[in-house]
Order: sequence, then structure tokens, then C-alpha cells
Amino acid sequence: MSNRPISDSEAVIRRFLKGDEEAFTQLVRQWEGKVYNLALRFLGNREDAQDVAQETFLSVFRAVEELRDPSRFPAWLYRIALNHCRAHWRASAPEVALEGAEAGADGERRHGPIDGLLNMGTQNSIEVRDMIRKALTALSPEHRTAIILKEYLGLTLEEVAQVMDCPLSTAKSRVYHGLRGVHRTLVRLGARN
Repeated sequence: MSNRPISDSEAVIRRFLKGDEEAFTQLVRQWEGKVYNLALRFLGNREDAQDVAQETFLSVFRAVEELRDPSRFPAWLYRIALNHCRAHWRASAPEVALEGAEAGADGERRHGPIDGLLNMGTQNSIEVRDMIRKALTALSPEHRTAIILKEYLGLTLEEVAQVMDCPLSTAKSRVYHGLRGVHRTLVRLGARN
């Protein structure tokens, strides 16, 4: 047995697996904001993000017994949410939201390369947000997902790889090439530093 401390989510999941339905309510309360944030960033529509959050937790409720390692719950949860986001994305081609949910996965405000663009003093921030939104929607779903997970939700590259179920090198590459794609599109759209 490992000496690794058990996270709050892990303890709640174990209680839920033993039949404690109140534990599931706790999980939803603990994670619904993070799932909503991910869906809002990916889909850009508050109603769709709420639908995805509800669908995600319904899927979790139905499939929680498939979770082999409760310590991997966050990655498993985000993967389910991303699958629902992709289904909604295919059904309609929305734009990615840049306002609204401002915190990372742990509730802390993140400052990454895209935040620097949002704070540019030479252009109207609404105009820059619109340019970034267009740049993100021009990316492949894999690159867009990697950037949302890393830059907006504040996940580490290791966590991005876990959520996207890919090697660390692939996660790094997706973030790097995604940010390069955003930069190229912003230059083409006339963003100034």
C-alpha cells in the first residue's frame, strides 16, 4: 500500500462507490465549476456549457465504477467533459469564450501567453478578445483543447497529457503548436504588441 495521501475527491469517490449517494452530491459541488469553466472555454456558450456540465456528471454517475484508480478522477472527469464538449462542438460551430470564467483549475487566476495579449494597451481589449476567439476557433480540436487545459484551466503539461490521454511530449507539442497557431492568426488579423 502506498503512503500517498488520499485527496478529498478520492475519499468522496470511495464513499460513493460504497453506496453513499450524498458523496456524489459533494463531488458535483466540488467539481461543477471546473467542468463548467472547461466547457465554456471550449464551446463559448453558457447554455451549452451548462448542458455539458450536466451531461458530464450524469456520465460520471453512470460510469463511476469504471474508474479503476480514484486518484485519477480529475483527468477522468475532464476527459468525459471534453468528450461531451466535442459532441456539442460537432453539432454546432460556436466560438470559444474568453470572458467569464477567469480562474484556473485550482481557483487561482492564471497568467499565460494569451493573458499578455489580453492586457495589451495598444488595442481595445474587446477587439483583442475577439481576435483571440477567432484564432482559437481556427485551431484543430486537439490544439484548442491543449491550450484551454494549459492556459485557461491552469493544468500542468503532465495533467494535460493525462486528460488528453497522450504522451507528455505530445501534450507539449500540442500546446506549443497551438500557441504558434494563435500567434500566426493574431498577426494575420492585425493584433499589435
